[in-house]
Order: sequence, then structure tokens, then C-alpha cells
Amino acid sequence: FVLISLIFESGAVPLESGGTAYEAETGNDQYQTKTCLYDGTVYPKGSFKPSLCKECICSENGDVQCTDIECFIYPCVDKVHKPGDCCPMCPNGQNCKAPDGTVIRFGEEYVMSENVVCVCDKDQWGELEALCK
Repeated sequence: FVLISLIFESGAVPLESGGTAYEAETGNDQYQTKTCLYDGTVYPKGSFKPSLCKECICSENGDVQCTDIECFIYPCVDKVHKPGDCCPMCPNGQNCKAPDGTVIRFGEEYVMSENVVCVCDKDQWGELEALCK
């Protein structure tokens, strides 16, 4: 609470990125704390994550630069989104589903019946339904 009151007493400089730079001074020239205000929260200089899928940096001069985390995930029918993680994951790797509901791993064949064989292959990139012949 002391740091926040020092910060607000010193004034603010708006930034283009939506954050605000603050410099707190205590009267001692050797002690200065630079922080950034971003979406209503004060962050110290350095990196911070205001949300699961956004990373930001509060620079030495008070600039805030943020980037959205990009999720790359292989196609799969059993994606899992764990609490605390930005991106979903495929715990069983790339896969697809046969018409009978069986999950088939990429590159593997599945004999669905005596005359029907299903596969997830490289020509089906992004498809979640198995190719059956």
C-alpha cells in the first residue's frame, strides 16, 4: 500500500500501448521505483502476465509492450484445456475419429470392419474425421 500511494502522488504519463508509467520517489535520490499501470493494476519493471494468454514487459522507462500468446496445436479430437494454461493441448498427439467413434493416432490404421480400414494420414491435415476405405 505504501508503494501505491507513492506512485499516485507522483503523477502519470499515458503510454500508447494502454499502460501508464509511474515513478515513485521517496525524497531519497538513490531510491526510485519505476512501475507501470496496465488495465488498473500496478506492475514492477520486468515481465508480467496480465492474463493467461497475454505477456507484457514494463520497461526501464515505463513503456508497456504486450503480445498475445499464439497457440499452435495439432488437430485432435481429444483436446484438453488445463486450468492455468493459455493453450489447449492434445495429450494423445495428432489424431482423428473413425465413424464408429474410435480415436485413431496420426499415421495408424484402424480396421473398423472386415472390409473397412480407416486412417489419419498426412493428406488430411486438419481433418478430424478418419479416411475410411
